[in-house]
Amino acid sequence: MRAAPPRPSSPRARRALLVATAAMALLGLLAGLARLGFAVPFGASRVMAHGPLLVMGVFGTVIALERAVAYGARWGYAAPALGVAGAWLTGLGLPRGGALASLAAATALVALNAAIVRRQSAPFTWLMLLGSGVLEAGALGAVAGRTVPALVPSWIVFFALTIVSERLELSRLAPTPRWATHALVGLSWVLALLAVGALVSPWLGARPLGPPLALAAAWELRFDLARRTIRQPGLARYAAIGVLLGAFWLLIAGLALTAIGLPGAGPHYDAVLHAVFVGFVLSMVFAHAPIIVPAVIARPLPYHPAMWLPPALLHAGLLVRLGLGDALGLRGPWQVGAVLNVLAILAFLVVTVWRVATAKKPRSAGNEGSR
Repeated sequence: MRAAPPRPSSPRARRALLVATAAMALLGLLAGLARLGFAVPFGASRVMAHGPLLVMGVFGTVIALERAVAYGARWGYAAPALGVAGAWLTGLGLPRGGALASLAAATALVALNAAIVRRQSAPFTWLMLLGSGVLEAGALGAVAGRTVPALVPSWIVFFALTIVSERLELSRLAPTPRWATHALVGLSWVLALLAVGALVSPWLGARPLGPPLALAAAWELRFDLARRTIRQPGLARYAAIGVLLGAFWLLIAGLALTAIGLPGAGPHYDAVLHAVFVGFVLSMVFAHAPIIVPAVIARPLPYHPAMWLPPALLHAGLLVRLGLGDALGLRGPWQVGAVLNVLAILAFLVVTVWRVATAKKPRSAGNEGSR
């Protein structure tokens, strides 16, 4: 007897998860502004939760939601739902509960990626599964009481493997040499082993991640499909530039880790973390939003030139923050760059909501559970 096809979730439920995640993103931004020394109406008491809230609670949840949409079964939404719970518990000042919920979310994401591998066994699906395994290891470390600097290598590798694997999936549309695919898979395994090793033996630190991280970024700059689509107008060029700029910031982070490592605090720590999580991760989020958002909320997000504003603010802010603030130790540019990054995220939310709200609904929605 043939098994019944998976039942897709309701777009309303997906939108609710997205709205709840966006609320925690705003709280994380306010906590970041408070950390910079600005007076904020609320969120100042969550300064120390700024990193975990955005990295695990927001970015991790968005990736889990995208994976759940791609898979299509309702049980897959346990991962983003638990991610939202972890974010809210952290935001409400319950870090222990947030850490436990984040561990449950990471475990559910591993199960979801394993199901995707069973459906389609390919290098990119295996790398997604590997990345979620690293995230689960980091979540175990958080429950065990590891400090944020000790958890950073697992966070970096999770996002690097997840995003690189998605770009590897798209590379099937271009003639990527087989040796290049094998090289990327090898680099990914090295990154995963180093990240887990840093959790088991914290004295190893994040410095060994530098060379393979830089090589993974160089792979994207050389072989990514974006090198071709950048020649096309409109949305294709917008996405391609976002992808390539994200790879550039990952390369910067890899070179910085190779040269200096990752101290527990200070300008160099700030520069590496924001090169990865703002320059690489957020740039990729902006670039893929026109594809991911319609899949999640079942409404179109048509291209408009105004969509260039958020990435322009994002990368300008990073240049000021890292190139002047962190590199030269100047507090003023450091704050200005950070504020530009916050404005980039707010502009992204505003432009996205505006384009979705004013877009014409498609005549036939089709299967809402498929991408």
